[in-house]
Formats: sequence, structure tokens, C-alpha cells
Amino acid sequence: MTVENVVKAGLCTSCGVCAGSCGRRAISFSYGNERNIPQVDASRCVKCGVCYEVCPGKGVRLNSISKELFGSESGIKINQYAGHHLNAYAGHSTDGNIRYHSATGGMVTQFLIYLLRQKIIDGAVVVRYKNVFEPEPFIATTEEEIWESRSSKYVVVSMDRVADEIARSGKRRLVVVGLPCHIQGWRQLAKKNKRVRESIVGYFAIYCSLNKTKHSLDYYPKRYKVDKNEVGSFSFRDDGCMGFMKFSDKQGNVLKKIPYLSYWFGTHSFFANPRCSLCIDQLGELADISFGDIHIEPYSQDTIGTNSIITRSTYWDKVLNNCMQDGFVELNEIPISILVESQCYVKQFKKGAGVKANFILRKVIGKSVPAYDYCYIGTVGMKCIAAELCKAVMRAIGRHKCLWLVVKMLDGNKF
Repeated sequence: MTVENVVKAGLCTSCGVCAGSCGRRAISFSYGNERNIPQVDASRCVKCGVCYEVCPGKGVRLNSISKELFGSESGIKINQYAGHHLNAYAGHSTDGNIRYHSATGGMVTQFLIYLLRQKIIDGAVVVRYKNVFEPEPFIATTEEEIWESRSSKYVVVSMDRVADEIARSGKRRLVVVGLPCHIQGWRQLAKKNKRVRESIVGYFAIYCSLNKTKHSLDYYPKRYKVDKNEVGSFSFRDDGCMGFMKFSDKQGNVLKKIPYLSYWFGTHSFFANPRCSLCIDQLGELADISFGDIHIEPYSQDTIGTNSIITRSTYWDKVLNNCMQDGFVELNEIPISILVESQCYVKQFKKGAGVKANFILRKVIGKSVPAYDYCYIGTVGMKCIAAELCKAVMRAIGRHKCLWLVVKMLDGNKF
């Protein structure tokens, strides 16, 4: 079995981590208009199966691996929605510029800068934009590069080149920042590759309800009448809490700003990565620390930005608190129940009836589903089945540019 079996089953997450698993470099990635797909060179492949073993697309033993990683930590607790955890926090950067121009609070950007300054790490695997609209994972080794990678990249990101580089390089102290599926892949790759295991000292996850296909980066400029050739910089979120999608020209002048909430929900399902509908891990349960929004009062009233944070490692919890004591961030401990309540998607879809409905629908039409060691919460009714079928139709519409007028008509956006 190789990752090609996962691709054929329609379960590839496009995370790219499999590229670092192959000692013969038989895996390359095809960067398409929708997603990025691994391809196996049959002349190089020896059918060892390692790429299949590290692949998160086929499913992972989420509870078992989480227990192996964090079960022996002093003070560890378990929540049915958040998994293993030590502490939960609300917090933000004390640097006003970082806080305002990063996604909801700037905690990840500020924490990485702190780790570099304290020489706790040599670098971090993060994502920036290459040629404005192409997300590019790379190893940031300076504060300027960390700043360059700030804010959310709501589009498929494949870490194939970085995974291959780390798997073949000498030992460095790196942290990996990624979505839950990235972290799942990196954890499994670390088990198989000594260099990866010795290089990566921390795994940081960004909450993820679902990710968008690369079609979205064609749709949004077209939808908001922005000439892609004039754009010098682009961000899905900038300028405050939740913020704006922002297009700027090559001189830094703003071409167009669209409020986050006015574009996000109207197009959410049209450009969703289909594999995301089968994912049960919104909060990055295999990460040492997870970061995300906090959609609950009083934090949702903040116009600048506040993050929520989940820690699972005693070591990284201590380092995070040292970061606060040194004045880089503000932190307030909160109950894990409050954090979970702020993430309604995890209860409704990731751990509940929504994802279960998609499993049922795929099985009915004879398609494969990922294997997780998890019992889903909630009962699937016809209303839920109908909602997921509607989302599947919306995804089909989003894949065809000739139908994007339909998306525009239905997105509810006045811009």
C-alpha cells in the first residue's frame, strides 16, 4: 500500500508530509488548481508502505496516539471534545502591531518570536504567500520571516518540500505550525524517521473547522473585482479581531477590504476541501499546544484580537507561561468547557452528527472512509443528512468556474 491508495480512495488531505517518508524520493506532488496530490514514481518505489503508514488521510488512532503522547503528563485531563489537555487559556500578544495584524490576538506569531529570541528553537515551519496567492511552507529562522508568515491561510497547504528537507537534514531545534491533519502526519513521520524525531521539538496546531480549495484564491479576486496582477499582498484576515480580507497593491495601498464575516460564511461550503467533511479533529489533539479563535463573550466583543489556547505538554505549558512572565503575551486561564463552547463547530460537526452523516453517505455509495478510534456523539437524522447532501452539491458547484455566478448569487454578500 502507498499513498496512491489513499488518493484513489478520495481520502488524501494534501498535507504533503508523506514526501518526507520516502527514502528513495519516489513521491512528488502535483500542484493543481483545486488541491495538491502526491504521485508515486513506480520506478523508484519499493513498496515499503512507509508513506501509507504516516498518511493521516486514511485515518489515525487519534485517542490512542494522544494517550501515548500526553497520558503520563502530570495534571492531564480528558474532554470528549478537546481530548487530552493540561490547561486552557485566553490571551493575546502585548505588541499592538502583532495583535492587530495577526489572526485574533497574534499569539502564535508572538510566541514564535519569543522562542527565537530565547534561543529555545532555531526555526519554525510556517507558511507565507509565494507570488501573492500561492501558500508556501518554509522554515523561518528570523523574526522578520515569522512576521511574514502571520495570520491565517485558509487554503490547501502541502508541506512536501519542507518534510523532505527536514527528513534529510541534520539536527535542528524546530517547531512545526500546522493544521490538525499536518500535525497528525508529522507525528507519524517522526515515529518513522529519526532525523525528523530529533529535529522537531514542538508541534503547534491551528484550530480548523475545514479548509478551502485553491479555487477560492481565483474566486475572491474575481468576485470583488480585483485585478490579480495589481495585487502586491493578500490576506484572508487582517486589521483586528476577525478582521478583513485585504488586497493591497505593490506599493502597499489598500485596493479592497471585505469584512471577514461578510465573505466567509456565504462561501464556506462552496470551496471546502471535500476531505475536511470526514475529519474529527478540529482542535489539533496531537499538538503540544493548539491556538485558535474564541467566539464567546466577553472575548467576542474584543475588536483587536484574543486567542484561545490549549496546552497538553507540561514543558510547553511552562514555556508559554514564561513568555507571559517576560511580558510578551497576556494569558488568563479559562475552563476547558468555555473554550469548547466557543467552538460550536467541534460539537455539531467534528465530533457529532455532521461528520457521522458524511461517513454514512460515503458508505451508501460505496466509497471508503477514514478509520478513527472514536465513538461519535449525537444521532444522525434526516435533517442532518439533507444538510450534508446540500453541502456536497455546493462543493460541486464551487469546483466549476462556469457556475461561480451561482456562488455570487447565493453568498449573501453586498460587496
